Order: sequence, then C-alpha cells, then structure tokens
Amino acid sequence: MSKDENKKIMNEILTDGRIIKEGFTGIYFLVKGEKLLTSIEIHTNAGGDPEVFKAWEASQKDKKYFYNE
Repeated sequence: MSKDENKKIMNEILTDGRIIKEGFTGIYFLVKGEKLLTSIEIHTNAGGDPEVFKAWEASQKDKKYFYNE
C-alpha cells in the first residue's frame, strides 16, 4: 500500500466527530482534531458499559501518554 493510500485511509478513520470502538478494550473514543478523546460520557453515550470504562480508566492512570483533563 502506498503512502498516499495509507494517508487517505487514516484521514477517513480520523474524521472529526466519528466514534471509534477500540477492539481490545471495548472503549469508545471520539475523534477530534486527529486525536482520540474519551470520557465516561462519550463511552456510555455510544453504548458502552460504565463499569468497563471505570476499569479501563483505572488501568491507565500511571501511563505517561494518558492525559486526564
């Protein structure tokens, strides 16, 4: 696959306002400015289980890339 094809696919995936469900954890994310954002509201409004979100959030607290506003 070429760089242009890869970029086109990523642009389609990272469309603002799109909801993405991460396959391994089952957490729902909202795409905003080519970044994936989540909160308990985003997750549950998309149909996610609040207990799954709370467990995932607790598992992320000590990771350097995790930013909680």
